Amino acid sequence: MAKREKNTAQAGAGERADRFPQSANQGTLRSAREQIVFLYFLIVGIFGKVIMNTAGLDFISFGILCALVGFTGYNDTLLLQVLTGHPALIRVITYVCLIFLPYPAISFFASAAGSSRSKLVPASLVLCLANFAVQVLLTYRGVSDYYYLVNISHALILLALAVIVFLLVRAIRRHTIQKELLRSLTVGLAALVAGVAVDIVRYYILQSYGSSSYTRIGVLVFTLMIGVYLFREQTRVLKLKQQENAQFINEITTAFAKVIDMKDSYTNGHSSRVAKYTAMLSRELGYDEETVEKYYRIALLHDVGKIGVPKAVLNKPGKLTDEEFDIIKSHTVKGYEVLKDISIMPELAVGAQSHHERSDGKGYPNRLKTGEIPRVAQIIAVADCFDAVYSNRPYRKRMNFDKAVSIIREVSGTQLTGDVVDAFLRLVEKGEFRDPNDQGGGSTENIESIRK
Repeated sequence: MAKREKNTAQAGAGERADRFPQSANQGTLRSAREQIVFLYFLIVGIFGKVIMNTAGLDFISFGILCALVGFTGYNDTLLLQVLTGHPALIRVITYVCLIFLPYPAISFFASAAGSSRSKLVPASLVLCLANFAVQVLLTYRGVSDYYYLVNISHALILLALAVIVFLLVRAIRRHTIQKELLRSLTVGLAALVAGVAVDIVRYYILQSYGSSSYTRIGVLVFTLMIGVYLFREQTRVLKLKQQENAQFINEITTAFAKVIDMKDSYTNGHSSRVAKYTAMLSRELGYDEETVEKYYRIALLHDVGKIGVPKAVLNKPGKLTDEEFDIIKSHTVKGYEVLKDISIMPELAVGAQSHHERSDGKGYPNRLKTGEIPRVAQIIAVADCFDAVYSNRPYRKRMNFDKAVSIIREVSGTQLTGDVVDAFLRLVEKGEFRDPNDQGGGSTENIESIRK
C-alpha cells in the first residue's frame, strides 16, 4: 500500500507540477518564509534573554511553532516534491511536523499567560510523543499509515486550541496578562484558528489533501501581531526608562540643591528659587515643557561649586575682599568639574560654569560674550541676579521690588542678555516674580556694594 501510494504521489506530483509550476514555486517560497521567521525568533530566544524577560514570551517555542507550520506547507509544494524525487518522504516529514504542533503552541501561550510552569505544557508534549509513537507503530506494522491517521493530529490541534483559549481566559481572570499583549494574542489567535479551521474543512469536505495554505496565512497574521506588540512593548519600556531617568535626575538635583543651600546659610533656598525663576523665563521665551524641565534641573545645580568654597569665605557677612571674591568666583569652575562627567545630562555642567558670564564679555570664568554664552546660562543669569537682590540676607534686607526690577532693566545688554530681560519684564507686568507677602518697602542700598 505504501509503495502504491508513493508511485501514485510521484505521478500526481509530476503531472501537477508541470501544470502549475508557478503556483508550486510560490508555495515553496511561502513555506520558506516560515523557516526564516523560525530562525529569527530562535535567535531572539537564545540571545535575547532581556527581550524575552521584558515581553514575557517564550520566543523559542514560537520559533519552533513557525518552523513546524512552515514544514507542513511543503506537503502541498509540488515543485519541492519533484525536485527531491521523494514526495512520500516530504509527506512523512510534514505529518510528523503536524503531530508536534500542539506542544510549542501551548508552551508559547502558557508563557504569554503567565503559566509557564503549568502541567498542561509537559502534558501536551507527552500527548504529542504518544501520538507520534502510535502512528509510527501502526504505519510500520502496515495496519494504517500517516495519511489515514492525520485526523488524530487534527483532533489534537483542535484540543490544543481549546487549551490555549482556556489559558488565556484563566490569565484574564487572574490578571496575569497585559492588556496590550492580550489584544495582540486575541487577534492573532483568531486569525490562526480561522486558518486552521478552513484547512481542516478543505481537507475533509473539499478533499484538498495536505494543503495548509490558510494555516500559514494565520501564522503570518499572528506573527505580525506579535511584532506589533513587541514594538509597542519596547517603546513602552523605553518611555518607562526615560521616566525613571528623569525621576532619578529630579531626586539627585533636588538633593544636591539642598546640600548647596545648607553649605551657604546666607542664601538658603536660593537654588530652588533660581530654578523656579528659570522655568518661568523659559516658558515665557517659548520653550517646550521638556526644555523647561531640563533648564529647571540645570538651574537647581548652578551653584554646586560652592560646596568647594571655604565656609568662612562663603558665609562672611558684608563686603568681600578681592582675594575672597576670587575664591567665590572659583565656584563656577568647581561646579563644572563636579558635573562635567554626568553623561545622562551633560548640560548640567554648562549652567554651573557659565551663569556668571556677561553679555559684554566682562563676566567669569571665560569672559564669554552674548553669542558665546549657552542659552540656559543666559536665562539662569537673569534669575540668579534677581534673586540675589530680592531675597533677605542675615546682613541686609531684600531690595525694594521696583528697585530690583529697575536694576535688572539697567544691566540689560551689558551684564544680562537683552531678550531674556525683556521676558523678565513681561512677566513682571503680568504680576509675576513679586513675593505675595511683599507689602512694599525693602532696602534701597547701592547694589554695587554687595559683591556676593
